[in-house]
Amino acid sequence: MPNYSVPAFTAFIKNLRTHFSKEYQETKHWEGVRRILQTLCADEAMRAKSREWIAKRGVELELYHDSDYKFFVGALIREPQHRANVHDHAHTWTIYGVLEGKEQTHVYERLDDGGTVGKAELKLVAKSAAPSGHVDIVPPWVPHSEWGMGERSVAITVRSQRPGDYAQNRFNLKTGETNNSHRGLKLIPTTV
Repeated sequence: MPNYSVPAFTAFIKNLRTHFSKEYQETKHWEGVRRILQTLCADEAMRAKSREWIAKRGVELELYHDSDYKFFVGALIREPQHRANVHDHAHTWTIYGVLEGKEQTHVYERLDDGGTVGKAELKLVAKSAAPSGHVDIVPPWVPHSEWGMGERSVAITVRSQRPGDYAQNRFNLKTGETNNSHRGLKLIPTTV
């Protein structure tokens, strides 16, 4: 395992690897990952480190990719008033923790059966505050969007798979159009 400048990140990766080495039912497994990420999102040294990272739309920092368990840890640095497109993460799980700043999470339910290619009917089912320290679980195929609520925000992601190798759905709420050609954000390897 690499050496990290932030002790809490070293402990975080170690704890994730230990957790992933055990057999849990899927929902229980991701609840455990959520608790581990909550600890990291409360660490002031990690917040201070994240202030060095530059906000850039369409980019996710690649902080760690596990060669044994295949999970991925990234960072999203959001510009002020950022509005993410409504999207899903296909078949993968994502744990999304706000390290710094304030966001708002929008979760949608798909009302159609997916039978018409390129079209989807979505309904907003939850809109919740996501202040610093808040951690969400995003199960597979759930349409959602994150909104920045003020200044720059930083989120840490733990994903079941490294993004970029599979198509994700993007949804246009105004037209009902969807496409699954999106491969995720550009990944930039970054040391912690």
